[in-house]
Amino acid sequence: MKKKQIAVGVAVVLGLGGIVYAQQSEFQEKIQEDLDGYKNQIIDNCGSPKSLTLKWNGKLAVNPRESEKPEYNAVSTLCTSALEGTVNACQSNKPVKAAVGKATSIVCTAGKGTIGYKLAGTTLTFTVDPSFTKNNAAGQRDDLVVKMKKEIDK
Repeated sequence: MKKKQIAVGVAVVLGLGGIVYAQQSEFQEKIQEDLDGYKNQIIDNCGSPKSLTLKWNGKLAVNPRESEKPEYNAVSTLCTSALEGTVNACQSNKPVKAAVGKATSIVCTAGKGTIGYKLAGTTLTFTVDPSFTKNNAAGQRDDLVVKMKKEIDK
């Protein structure tokens, strides 16, 4: 009887693990689709190589297209706001375009505070924080553009 209870317990744990994995996979697919929607714009406006990759780095606890209030703070919304800001910065600033154009990989990941960025070698990393509510996604995007222009165009 005890072996049967252990077997059932193991089966339940494995089953739940499979559900969690499937859900994580679904969340990753959703954010990847959203990120890939900006790939051609970045290639065209920033001069990035056609082999450019965009990805989310980390686990997603919830659907990346949804958030608690305020609803504009979904992870996907923040990441795509960063990408949109990058396209805008490339269009209006030659040094930003030259720097971002060298990127072969763009990564979005969890961070703290307003949308941040780091350009290291050929990787451009954005950090987003769905709990940051002092500015909406559009405001954070606009602040990112100003920051990129100021820091890259020295």
